[in-house]
Amino acid sequence: MKQEDSGAVFDSAHTIFSQNHKISPRQIRRALTLELFGVSSLLLPPYLAGTGGILGAAALIVGAAGACALVCVWDQLSEHCDFEGNEIARDRTGLFRAGLLRRILLLLAGIGLLELAGYVLYLLTVLLREQLLTERYEAAILITLTAAGIFGLRKGLELRIRVYEVLFWFLIVPLVIMLILACFSVHPRYWTITSFSGPGFLKGCGISFLFFSAASLILFFKPHCSQPKKAIQSARRSILLALVLNAAVYLILIGVFQDALLAELEFPVILLMAVVKLPGKFFERQDAWMIGIWFFCLFALFHSLLYYGSRTVQNAFRKKDAPEQGGIPVSGGICGAAVFISAVLLLGNEALAGRCLSVLLSVVGPLLLVLPFLYFFLSEKARKTG
Repeated sequence: MKQEDSGAVFDSAHTIFSQNHKISPRQIRRALTLELFGVSSLLLPPYLAGTGGILGAAALIVGAAGACALVCVWDQLSEHCDFEGNEIARDRTGLFRAGLLRRILLLLAGIGLLELAGYVLYLLTVLLREQLLTERYEAAILITLTAAGIFGLRKGLELRIRVYEVLFWFLIVPLVIMLILACFSVHPRYWTITSFSGPGFLKGCGISFLFFSAASLILFFKPHCSQPKKAIQSARRSILLALVLNAAVYLILIGVFQDALLAELEFPVILLMAVVKLPGKFFERQDAWMIGIWFFCLFALFHSLLYYGSRTVQNAFRKKDAPEQGGIPVSGGICGAAVFISAVLLLGNEALAGRCLSVLLSVVGPLLLVLPFLYFFLSEKARKTG
């Protein structure tokens, strides 16, 4: 039995949803900003340091510009269909081959998203294990994070987005304060072009583009946006804000560590937070306090990848005209278990984790950017034929 009160709907499971099951452009902008900034600021600086010092900032700008252009392309293509596979359930054209191919594309996309989710879960576990806890808590961290991600599948999209809407300023304001304080440790003379390599600069641009292209999650957000026309604008603003924050982080890191040392550090931005000291002794371990910023940013990305990866896999196998399942479907539990196993394998073999990141950047990431083009092409072909 459902009851309506003050614009909200309460179902028998006491789950709260808005009446229109939509999210706002502002919510999309804040969620995407956190998801883009967390993983890029953690992993990008060592790659950018190899571009020739301060040229890494230029590589960031080129990569962000490419991601903005890509988002505009998605905007045009998504006018005809969404990437959640819903039109497969409505497809009555009888084109078995095209329908089968689209299901395969959905399955590949879902697997790719889950692989990314597994690596982000690995990063989260390593971050908490090395910065806050110890190795003996590794299993507890991994199980807790995976369980939280799977449980979040039941809560759906709206509640998850609202959480990060509230957290946004609580994460951004402390970050900006810490970056301002870090500026006092910067040596501007380090902001030089130490060496220029065309291939190295292009590699930095390409990797920056791949990180910023995580804004392609707008393909999943847009169908649920209350103002679809503004959804793409929100995605572009997210990229620009993430660019500004990443550029500030990179310039500070170069000014503190120089490019040669920066290229060798694992999580330089976390080390920076340990170096910077707040005035007074109010916070004895502000580095641990700042870990919370990257924890929530990474968990937001992990949850999105798990949520949309499991939905995409589920839609790939959903029968024609079958309604979407609520709660936590069996596919959600299976996908969560797969992500958990991936993280366990990476934690058990650090060399494998390094190779995995290379594969994600060189194969999985580009493949995930190509699949929507094929998907939209097949959908448009089926629509015209029908």
